[in-house]
Amino acid sequence: MNIHPYVSPSRLYKLFFTFIVAGLVTGPLAYSASQHHKKTSHHQQNIKLGKVTLTPQPDNALATIARNLNQTDLNFAIHRNEQPLLLIGTANLSSTKTAKIVLFTQIQSASLCGSGGCSTTAYLKRNNQWVKVLDSVTGDIEIKKTKHKGMHDLLIGTSDSWIWNGKTYVESQKGPKLTGLKRSIENHQKSKL
Repeated sequence: MNIHPYVSPSRLYKLFFTFIVAGLVTGPLAYSASQHHKKTSHHQQNIKLGKVTLTPQPDNALATIARNLNQTDLNFAIHRNEQPLLLIGTANLSSTKTAKIVLFTQIQSASLCGSGGCSTTAYLKRNNQWVKVLDSVTGDIEIKKTKHKGMHDLLIGTSDSWIWNGKTYVESQKGPKLTGLKRSIENHQKSKL
């Protein structure tokens, strides 16, 4: 095998491996998007509804982005002699013709997870920057059929519904009406006077 005189063989293998992994990660997305555009150029996209799957990722471009976005939390866990596990998932949440891929990240470590589980954060790329659009929620995340302002709604856990307000996801459920409780407290307070 002819080796380039200015590049070491290990560097060539690493470069080759990086291109292969990048092709495996982005190739299917690009092909899928191009095929999808051919089929639905005048229709809304078919979004995969259901649970967002988070998995550990090998060293690839997406994992690097996720590590950079979560570096502070990763360092926090490492500083406590833990080995945090970074889980990643992606989903197109757009309800329009334009895809909007959201990056979901979750760090699993003893110091960052509580009794409710580990929290998940989601990012959307805007103007070449990843912006946080869902901050530290716990529980499974499910993509719902319903939508608001061009993005599908999310179900967090079993009952927390989150909707898109045009910039970020916000919890849509209001607290229970406590008029009876409020009246009971007021009556109790009056009786103590």
